[in-house]
Amino acid sequence: MAASEWLRTFVAIYRAGSVTAGAALRGLSQPAASQHLSGLERNAGVPLFIRTATGVEPTRRGRELYAQVAEQLDHLEPVLVGLDGGPVATPPPSIRFGSSAEYFSFEVVPRFRPSGPAIVATFADDDELIELLERGELDIAVTSTTPGRRAVAATPIDTKEFVLVGAPKMMRTPRLTSRKQLASWLVGMPWVAYSAELPMTRRFWLSALARPFGGDLRLVAPDLRAVVKAVECGHGVSLLPTFVCSEELAEGRIVELFPVSAILPSEPWFACTRVGDLGRDHIKAFTQRLAAPRGG
Repeated sequence: MAASEWLRTFVAIYRAGSVTAGAALRGLSQPAASQHLSGLERNAGVPLFIRTATGVEPTRRGRELYAQVAEQLDHLEPVLVGLDGGPVATPPPSIRFGSSAEYFSFEVVPRFRPSGPAIVATFADDDELIELLERGELDIAVTSTTPGRRAVAATPIDTKEFVLVGAPKMMRTPRLTSRKQLASWLVGMPWVAYSAELPMTRRFWLSALARPFGGDLRLVAPDLRAVVKAVECGHGVSLLPTFVCSEELAEGRIVELFPVSAILPSEPWFACTRVGDLGRDHIKAFTQRLAAPRGG
């Protein structure tokens, strides 16, 4: 049995998360895939996966081996398929994509057609996404910060604008015409947020309102879609990126309380990839699609 076959099966199992699903990706029977994995583990001298009730989890050696071979095997796959007697022209490789759940829902899904490459999504914060990218477990990660890693390249693709919003009933207050009025009105107001740390909100209060955060934090939910719903239901004010609440604003279910776009800098979005993947056609095409307008 050629070592390349064992490695191809190993990569398929790693990406699929189970021997059975990995076998299906390779077009093998489950016993055949198990034999490939057993042979590779005997050769490595250590287990590459830990068997769990729901599939397999890679060991440290498994993660190291994957990072060493996955990229090279992806490049070689058309050649290997041809040597197997199959057609050299293969479907576009799947994209292992990482971002926040909200970004994926609002910005990725609308941009891609069912006929495009298969997408396997992972949701995590920026630091974890970059770690997964460096380990070879992701092909592209969209972050709000540059990775600062020599092996990772960051391509600017868009910017994130913010809006200060509340339920329509909050607009019954006197019209706010200055930052000073806004700051006075917001003190003690119920607040809804994505995290208790309030990084963007605290920055907004200090830089735009010239005072520490003075709202009454009433609800914290680590999902921006839940925060939008909480604002709509009247639980409090929030500072939100426009991409998660444009529909609610357009329909009047929530309202902009004060125009903050001129006093609050936007945040960039970066498509991060490993430097070695910059020349791969499907990675370049996917990144370009991310930078294109939705529906374009």
